[in-house]
Order: sequence, then C-alpha cells, then structure tokens
Amino acid sequence: MGRSRRAALPLRVRAEYRPLICLIVLLTLAVMPRPAGAQGEAGKGGAKVSAEEYEGWRQYNANCARCHGQDALPNPVAANLLKSLSEAGPVRDKEAFTTVVMKGRSAKGMPAFAKQLDAAKVGAIHSYLVGRADKRIPVGRPKRPT
Repeated sequence: MGRSRRAALPLRVRAEYRPLICLIVLLTLAVMPRPAGAQGEAGKGGAKVSAEEYEGWRQYNANCARCHGQDALPNPVAANLLKSLSEAGPVRDKEAFTTVVMKGRSAKGMPAFAKQLDAAKVGAIHSYLVGRADKRIPVGRPKRPT
C-alpha cells in the first residue's frame, strides 16, 4: 500500500537514465553483425545488376520501401513481395504487377501510384523485385552498372 506510483510501473524509465539507455542501444547496434550482403559504402562491392534492376532498386526505395520494407524483406505491414513475385506468385507477371501498382488495392491499404510512377519505372521495380525473389540480388545496395 505504501508503494509509490513509480514502483508500480517498472517499464517507465526515469528521465536521468534515458541518455544512458540511448547510449547503450547505440553501442549495441554499432557492434551487432551486419546481415550478409549489407554494404559499408554505397554501391561498393554490391551485387552486379542491370541498369534496369539498379533503377528498380532506386525507385523501390523511393516509393515502396516505406511500406514493403527495405530490400523487400517481409514485414507485417504490407504484402510479402518476395513471395508475391516468386515463380508461383500472383504478380510474377509484369502486366499483373503493373496493374496492382498503378491501380492500387484500396481494400488492402495499397494506394495507386499511377500519378507518381510511369510504366518504365514500374517495369524497373518489377525487374529488381524479380531478381530479389529469385535470390539473384542480395540485400543491400547493388553496384551501380557502368
């Protein structure tokens, strides 16, 4: 009965400990091993891709990654694009993929991108994602084609 409110809420962090906790988290992240294929410097040592796949990577990061995740890795927010564009996936076909991107799927929360993307950009995104789904393109920034 004599317990303070602070003691009843152990998950709250006292203000004076917050900087220390932030420092611990940052140091932990700094020493964690990076995933295979992750890049230290942008574009150096990455997977070799075609110019279209590289442009697809750029467009994907600018337009799709915020919902579908960086490197198209599965997440609980949006459709798993690696599965959707796999050999047996429902949008493996470029035309089906383009239709979904341009028209969206409002019932599932996907907006239409017809005003933001043209057919060439959608085609490039498709090429990049097929490469990711086929495991030809690893995670990380691909090497810029020369």
